[in-house]
Formats: sequence, structure tokens, C-alpha cells
Amino acid sequence: MVNLDFSVLDKQWNKSLPDFKQTISNAANHTFNELIQFKDKSYEISFLMVNNDYIKELNVNYRSEDSATNVLSFPMIDSNSLQHENILGDVVISIDKILSESNEQKIEINEYLAKISIHGILHLLGYDHISDNDYVVMNQLEEKIIKKIKC
Repeated sequence: MVNLDFSVLDKQWNKSLPDFKQTISNAANHTFNELIQFKDKSYEISFLMVNNDYIKELNVNYRSEDSATNVLSFPMIDSNSLQHENILGDVVISIDKILSESNEQKIEINEYLAKISIHGILHLLGYDHISDNDYVVMNQLEEKIIKKIKC
């Protein structure tokens, strides 16, 4: 089971995607149901719903990337600390990127938000896309989960 906490720092979320909490909750539940090793445990994730300016500032400060991005993940668990192993971390999502990229890619907005949410959650669970092989594994998992949501 996954418990989600939402903090909304940009009112555009409620205007453009009033059901964003349900979309993200559904994506999170499907993600944990797909990953057997995480299925029967309880986890907590905080979602911070922001705009491009805010996520760009985080991207500069934490990744030295001077640009806005669609999602950032901040895992709480690392190999040295398991004292709060049920608290996975924070996922930050930009409404501006969700709206523009879903339009550019011709993907329904809620479907794109689900995909980006899954991507962020997978990062919290230790998946990444640094190498080509890691990218393939993570991308295939994302696509498998999205297909189950669409059914």
C-alpha cells in the first residue's frame, strides 16, 4: 500500500488538472502492484506540484541543470540509511511541462501525468536511465504499467 501526500504550489494544477490526485494515485497503485518486491509493504511518497520556475530552481540547485524539467525525484532511502525505509521520498512535477509536453507528444494530459508520475516513483525505487541498458529496462517497465492503466 502506498500513502501519498500532495502539496500544491501552483494553482494551475487545480485549474488544468482538477483530478491530478486521482491520476497520480492510480499510477502509484499500478506501479506498486507491478513490482512484486514492493507489493506487500507500506510506503509513503510526497508529491510537490509546481510550475517551471520552481522546478528549474530545484534542477539548478540539485542537479546543476539550468532548465525546467517535467519531474524530479528525491529518494529518502540510500544504501547507508534504512531508518525510515517506508518513506520513499519526494516527487516534484511541473504543471507547465505536463501541459506542453503532452500537447507536443499528442498524449492525453492525464495519461502523460500518469507516465511522468510512474517515472518519478521508479526513480525513488532505485531505477534510473543513466546507461542505455538502464534506460531500456526503465522505459519498458513504464510502458507496461501505462498499458495496464489504459485497460
